[in-house]
Amino acid sequence: MSFLLSGCSLFTSHDEQGRTLAPVKATSKPYKIKGKWYHPQPHYEYNEVGIASFYGGGDVFHGRPTATGERFDMMGMTAAHKTVPLPCMAEVTNMENGRSIQVKVNDRGPFINNRIIDLSRRGAQLLGFEKNGLAKVRVRTLVPETLAMNNFPAGESLFGPSDSVMLAEETKIAPEMTVLEFETPTVMDLQSLEDGEYVHATLPPQPQIVDVPKESAPRIMSGIYVDVGTVPNQAAGHRMASPLADIIDVSVVEMGTGDYAVRMGPIASFSDADRLVDHLVSLGHDAPRIIRNR
Repeated sequence: MSFLLSGCSLFTSHDEQGRTLAPVKATSKPYKIKGKWYHPQPHYEYNEVGIASFYGGGDVFHGRPTATGERFDMMGMTAAHKTVPLPCMAEVTNMENGRSIQVKVNDRGPFINNRIIDLSRRGAQLLGFEKNGLAKVRVRTLVPETLAMNNFPAGESLFGPSDSVMLAEETKIAPEMTVLEFETPTVMDLQSLEDGEYVHATLPPQPQIVDVPKESAPRIMSGIYVDVGTVPNQAAGHRMASPLADIIDVSVVEMGTGDYAVRMGPIASFSDADRLVDHLVSLGHDAPRIIRNR
């Protein structure tokens, strides 16, 4: 850590590599999704090439809170990243067609291997990969724009003045390790789906689908749904379904085997269903799956 004494102020704006440090916030703490820990970086600088996806193809999460508390707008110029400080500005360049956009990163995700950023639907449209769902991109944080957005003048302390001190040696305090469970983790749109298969929330990266015979779900219309879980009776099903009713339509369906499924939907698309599965996992449901009724 580099220190600068100026009068009575202690500035800690850069690390030993000259990278611009970000202020410590709730979103700076390590967090755990699907059993995996993620460690947000303490500095704003980031430059990486990888695969981009997009979220917000439907209205399941439109208007819901992001990791920073802002409302997600699928037609806004925003994005989700697993580790950059929030919020920050980033330039995203489609390596396949050369198009570039600037986005505000205000959410966490995508929580699927080999994907480095989730863009809003509008971002995917402007970069030209909405139909494909995926693209190879370069993501580069824009540090001056980020500092301006956060009202931090470039070159000044991000942490403000401290009491007058005499430094004998550098002291570093490690951040406390706490679990930060986000209410609305985000995931990418599906690249491909095959009939006759199913998706399980704990088996990334390529979800699958299972076709459910109509006779096993006699009270449900055709379409795309997510089964939260299976319970032995209706009363248990209603207890499971009640806290989920504000997300999307949820019902308790007799399976024809004596068990009951808590079923959410219908859902507009497989990508929206996949995001709902990821959200249910974050709420503690360990075995949701996407189904398609003919």
